[in-house]
Amino acid sequence: MADHLKKKGRDSEFVSTQEHEVAYLMKATNKTKEEVLKAIREIGPDRQMVMEYLSKGPLVTRSSGK
Repeated sequence: MADHLKKKGRDSEFVSTQEHEVAYLMKATNKTKEEVLKAIREIGPDRQMVMEYLSKGPLVTRSSGK
């Protein structure tokens, strides 16, 4: 059975750079597409960490030296 009700996918734990994922993060955090994509590159695919990172205000990355 493909849709086993007790099986939980791990997909919800991760974020991708697909358009619908980026659009959701943009709306949820009030950030631009570029900021969201940069956060995913910097932090990695962990959804909770990306959301926390984007929710903290202006993006300051390791490479910007700030």
